[in-house]
Amino acid sequence: MNLSRPDRRERLASLAAEYALGTSPPRVRRRLAGIARRDPVVAAALAEWERRIAVLGEGAPGVTPPPRVWRSITARLGLVTAEAPRIAWWDRLGLWRGLAAASFVVAMALGVMQLARLPAPAAPPLVVVLAGSDARPAIIATAARGERYLTMKTVVDTAPPRGKAFELWALPTAGAPRSLGVIPVGAVVEVPLQAPAGESLANIPALAVSLEPAGGSPTGAPTGPVLYSGKVERMY
Repeated sequence: MNLSRPDRRERLASLAAEYALGTSPPRVRRRLAGIARRDPVVAAALAEWERRIAVLGEGAPGVTPPPRVWRSITARLGLVTAEAPRIAWWDRLGLWRGLAAASFVVAMALGVMQLARLPAPAAPPLVVVLAGSDARPAIIATAARGERYLTMKTVVDTAPPRGKAFELWALPTAGAPRSLGVIPVGAVVEVPLQAPAGESLANIPALAVSLEPAGGSPTGAPTGPVLYSGKVERMY
């Protein structure tokens, strides 16, 4: 495909934005990089979108970790006694570092949407970018305030191992995680909610995905490793 043709500029801009944001599939990234080496128009488009994303990154505010993060650090360094209380997985440094990084990704994504002048959604949505420990987006969850389900879109090629399942958890401001249900296998799936999304996630600052036995956690609490986490962004 000749992306430098005038009638394909919108397609090129879309691909360049995804490339700069880091959400392009690996195969697409490799192809774009290869084309850019021999096509100056494509190279300029990639460079321009990387510049735009860099500007957004420079304006992202710093994140002050909560006190529990420092408690986790001192525990890992052996600076606390054996009698110190055990820190739950949702209070650990890695999770909140991932949430901070995911928040930055969301900010960049919103900036890309604005710069590309995409049409606004029909209803103000909630957006959650669930990322792994490497801060790379893996699943994007969206919902309008009145919808009784979350739409889960897989960004990278990921699926639970055989006999296992991904389970979605709401992480409240205080208290233990609350299961929102097992995530069906598929590129774009829906996770039902007991109430409209605006109500179900009203006091939920973040979501997480853990690996559980098929059918979900047998205890009502996460039993497997936490693979992805992300902050709930309300665009209203």
